[in-house]
Amino acid sequence: MSTDSILSPEELADRLDPVGITISPDGRHVAFEVAPVGQKEEHYTGAIWISTDAEPARQFTSGLTGDTAIAFAPDSTRIAFLSDRHERKKQRLYVLPLNGGEAMRVGTVEGDLGKPAWSPDGTKIGILVTDPETDEDKKKTEDRNDPIVDDQDLKYTRLFVIDVASGKTLQLTYGNLNILAFAWNLDGARIAVITSKRIDAEGEYQNNTLDVVAATGGRLQRIADLRSAPGQIFAVDLGNETDTWAIKHNGFTFDQPDSIWIVDAASGAMRELLTDDHGNVDAISAIGNGTAIATRLVDGTHANAFIVDPESGERRFFLPDSWQNKGSVNFGPAISADQQTMAMVWSDPQHPEDVYVAKAGQEPVRVTEFGKSLEGRLTPAETVEWESDGWTIQGVLFYPKDYQEGTRYPLLIEAHGGPSWQWEERAFVNWHDWASFMTDRGYAVLAPNPRGSTARGADFQHALYGDVGGGEVRDLINGAQAMIDRGIADPDRLGIGGWSWGGYLTATTITKTNMFKAAMMGAGLANLASDHGTDDIPSANLLYFPGEPYHHNDLYWEGSALKNIASCTTPTLIIHGDADDRVAPSQGKEMYTALTRLGVDAEFVRYPRMGHNIRERNYQIDLLQRLERWFDKYLKS
Repeated sequence: MSTDSILSPEELADRLDPVGITISPDGRHVAFEVAPVGQKEEHYTGAIWISTDAEPARQFTSGLTGDTAIAFAPDSTRIAFLSDRHERKKQRLYVLPLNGGEAMRVGTVEGDLGKPAWSPDGTKIGILVTDPETDEDKKKTEDRNDPIVDDQDLKYTRLFVIDVASGKTLQLTYGNLNILAFAWNLDGARIAVITSKRIDAEGEYQNNTLDVVAATGGRLQRIADLRSAPGQIFAVDLGNETDTWAIKHNGFTFDQPDSIWIVDAASGAMRELLTDDHGNVDAISAIGNGTAIATRLVDGTHANAFIVDPESGERRFFLPDSWQNKGSVNFGPAISADQQTMAMVWSDPQHPEDVYVAKAGQEPVRVTEFGKSLEGRLTPAETVEWESDGWTIQGVLFYPKDYQEGTRYPLLIEAHGGPSWQWEERAFVNWHDWASFMTDRGYAVLAPNPRGSTARGADFQHALYGDVGGGEVRDLINGAQAMIDRGIADPDRLGIGGWSWGGYLTATTITKTNMFKAAMMGAGLANLASDHGTDDIPSANLLYFPGEPYHHNDLYWEGSALKNIASCTTPTLIIHGDADDRVAPSQGKEMYTALTRLGVDAEFVRYPRMGHNIRERNYQIDLLQRLERWFDKYLKS
């Protein structure tokens, strides 16, 4: 490994990143989006890239504006996509032949669009359209007479169908109903929709329904009530005469585990397809005309690609056995109709994300080189385990640059968000996943998956219930101690940091132990009770608490970092997006105020315009620079 070229914040922010992936039904073409990790301009810019017959991928659109949401036509000759190339921040639907030519605008809808999907016969495209600003709205803004009233004058997302040849547009849903997702049935006569009465993120947790509507218009017909919105839906072919739908439940509710569910449209009956210890179903997509299901299945710290039979639930690994539990599938798998070709975005700790294409049972072929500039420069990593309260906890240990066995190094704990999420053996090379950035500077980094994480079974994930801020904090402390016992960590040079729930765990951990000499709290929660009233998904708390804080304030306070803040001595860097709806910046302010009034060194940094993710290039660079300076100050001085 090269020792003379240190990773810079600039190259990590400027690195091109392939996101999302789709394959043509005939398996010849693979399309994906490519954009810099850090956004340089006010608006998103991204290009569509295509690989044909597993040849090196080529850039297919200019990338001067934002091209996104790629969908192959059933005949494999065209793609549909969304772009704001005509007017920034105003998307339109386009169709582009794969053999070249100009992108053709289809239909007249524009604005905030989403999820284009071709009808099975390729003559129509379904698309989600959010209500546009009206002339009255514009006049109120111009007259500066535009007060905002919560839960009034809402803009709903509707389902439209557009005829590709004529551009004729048909609206299918109306009223106070938000459409979160949709899918054509197998013959294109009907469309299933996931609905909510709310337009905000809370709508994914409250009173969702699965309905169906005729593709030519008509009344919605209820199929099933859902406790929360599934992440994906599509039709599957079970050889019966009624519509059947596959949905990926998001795993947050305890009565329906994280799995694939099959829904019968005639009866509304739902059955879990994967009933064994299958790990975490992270993503699913249809294969062909619903004859099989492509599945990204995360088991422990590895994401693998499987084909699942929609009738029996039997699954088979697509790649050669040597690729099982090798790195992680980041996006995909996307699998051709004949189940002979697969595309994926894959990485491991020493190889950043690239696109790979594989024939069944054969070695994957890499068709991009976006990660090439970092190859040979990233430190090794491995999955490690330790015991905590009777649980076996896993994490990914990233070794420091030029590691020598027997030498102790400063160790950083990088806590993940969620909490229902997991770290995997993949590349950590951006502002959010900074392990390799810090190992390149002489630190060891442990990325733990404490109880409450996904991919270790339902019992492990649900162990968080009624114990928020308890056992999971002990899992992090015990992980640091395990690295001390292993001989890699210097007990006098320990740090901790994380983003979102990882920021919460950071804040809570440093109030329960003084073993960490420095911390970075990113977009974290300091006060669970006040967070409940200011974040955009308070219903998520009901997955971990028996009720609202208004009736259980003692439990929310018990899990809050501020409860034990008086015992904290850890210098803390607090970073937050100033427009964060998920975790309000006031959470960082509460932590900062408490620490500084108690005489603990703290710094509070807010990035204007940024929400829960830090998208702009300059801010990503600034964050990494601050991270390095903060930990160096307390762990290397």
